[in-house]
Amino acid sequence: MHENEHVISVLNNAKNAAKNSDVILLKQLSNETIHSAAIYQDTDNILVAIVIYALSKLIERRNSFPEKNYQKYLNYYLKTIDESIICISKNKCDIFRNNVDDLSNVKGLSDDLKKNVQDVFQKARINKASKIYEHGISMEATAKLLGISLWELAEYTGQTSISDMNQGKTLDVKKRIKKAMEFFE
Repeated sequence: MHENEHVISVLNNAKNAAKNSDVILLKQLSNETIHSAAIYQDTDNILVAIVIYALSKLIERRNSFPEKNYQKYLNYYLKTIDESIICISKNKCDIFRNNVDDLSNVKGLSDDLKKNVQDVFQKARINKASKIYEHGISMEATAKLLGISLWELAEYTGQTSISDMNQGKTLDVKKRIKKAMEFFE
């Protein structure tokens, strides 16, 4: 894993944001981590982004679940983040990866919550894949990094195209001609 100290800081901030149900901060932290993941193409950084984004989505949906089940899962999630911080600080990323896998397969949850958790993690993977793709990593490489199919990624990025972003838009023809004329004046 690259930038261990930064990742530990992000996880600590995510834990505090989750305790305060600060979904916006969680999404910002996830996107911050995606930037590093795109630079290093490191699956562990990507997993951190997915974990944080999935946490934000679960908190958004908290009213859909019985409070007892939701609180049990949230406590388990926060405990797993603590364990992950310890693993990352000891550079034992294989244990961290196992912890992430365990988050989507918690025993003792209601079937509804368990299904929802798994769905959130799959959608989080696809969402974060599209963010990495926006950073200029090829679609094939991105799909491979996240363990999703090229088809899933293409379908999602087709719905939320990079061209929807202001950076990807160009001026219309009249405005381009006007700019060109100004350039030569």
